[in-house]
Amino acid sequence: MFKKIKTHFKLIGIAATLILALVIFSVIKGQSAKGVPKDKQSFTVKKTTVRSTLDLSGKVEAEEKATLQFQTSGRLSWIGVKEGDRVSKWQTLATLDQRELRKALDKKLKDFLLTREDFDQTKDDNRGQETSDKNTYLTDEISRIVRASQYGLDKAVLDVELANLTLEVSALFSPIEGIVTHIDQKIANTNITPATARIEVVNPDTLYLEATVDQQDVVKLTPSLRAEIIFDAYPNQSYWGELYYISFAPSSTEEGSYEIKFSLPQSVLAKLRLGMAAEISLVTTEVEDVLAVPFLAITEENGKSVVSVLGPQGELKKRSVTVGIESDELVEIKKGLALNEVVVY
Repeated sequence: MFKKIKTHFKLIGIAATLILALVIFSVIKGQSAKGVPKDKQSFTVKKTTVRSTLDLSGKVEAEEKATLQFQTSGRLSWIGVKEGDRVSKWQTLATLDQRELRKALDKKLKDFLLTREDFDQTKDDNRGQETSDKNTYLTDEISRIVRASQYGLDKAVLDVELANLTLEVSALFSPIEGIVTHIDQKIANTNITPATARIEVVNPDTLYLEATVDQQDVVKLTPSLRAEIIFDAYPNQSYWGELYYISFAPSSTEEGSYEIKFSLPQSVLAKLRLGMAAEISLVTTEVEDVLAVPFLAITEENGKSVVSVLGPQGELKKRSVTVGIESDELVEIKKGLALNEVVVY
């Protein structure tokens, strides 16, 4: 009997302890600030930095990017690079079969020499027939003979230059330094057309971040705005870039949108690849060391911004405030609140 009574009182004590603990927990939970109802939240007015941002998606592009192709069809006789190779400016990448072109150039050079000999002979044959001017001759017939000889010589020079130009364009040169990112035809000694033997070169030192904004937002932007950038490939690290280009003409791919470009810090360039995606938080306006409250704490009444302020006795009073810029969470308070006051919402 004694043991049952003892056990009974022990259970009562445990139950009383649990009830007391629940009461204390409920009181603490319901009093984030004295006098704040349990279904409300409170916020102590403080000074902070408020940023108004524009969220965008972008991808990595390069300012220096070249797609090279031959001007004519022919036999691809030599390829001097492979994908992934780094090349210097004006380095030869590939050539067509040049044997016929070299022979054609050699023939034009010999034609030029023959024409030059004929021209010199014509000059010698008519020496002494010049007037005192030395640039005109005594008769029109002699003038026509000399002019025809000069025209023939000029034509022979042009033929040599054209043959040499044809030889030059039978080779592909890189106009930039960079990395070979793509080669259409990787096997030599095959017949190609200009569209089937393209080579792409990208300069990795000129990477930038490209995005588009609609016409309502582009008018808010100016060069040198900062942007926080998080690349999909490196989700745990953010970088700061700077807006340096805003297009005047709309994008050709998105109607009513405009292209913008962001420079990237050197510390991240070596880690990036062409086409990588990123999320951009462009800071359009920023103010530091200002009073701010959550935007949920502000309501509109009769065209005015109003907040509920907690009084010293726990009473709530509505107060009109003047607001400034706003971020995703906070709104700048220019007038109407003091530091460390408590607003309830």
